[in-house]
Amino acid sequence: MFGLANDGKLEELIKQKRVFLRGTLKDYFTGGNDMLDDIERELEDAKTEILQRLEAASCLREVDGEDAYRKECLAMFNQWLEKWFGIP
Repeated sequence: MFGLANDGKLEELIKQKRVFLRGTLKDYFTGGNDMLDDIERELEDAKTEILQRLEAASCLREVDGEDAYRKECLAMFNQWLEKWFGIP
């Protein structure tokens, strides 16, 4: 379930912007790619964090059951979402 090798919408957007930047002036190309590199690193950190948290929560399922697991997942996801995307 986790770790599937497909690109999400954000990865696709980054790829499109890199293609666009290739056709721009050198200064824009360099600066734009630097910004996209930063975004890619943060996106990778966000993915790693959510996968680690879900893995940790799955241990709870074995010990405390499905209801405790679901409750923990929801709380964990809400914290993760707030950290990475702000308060909706």
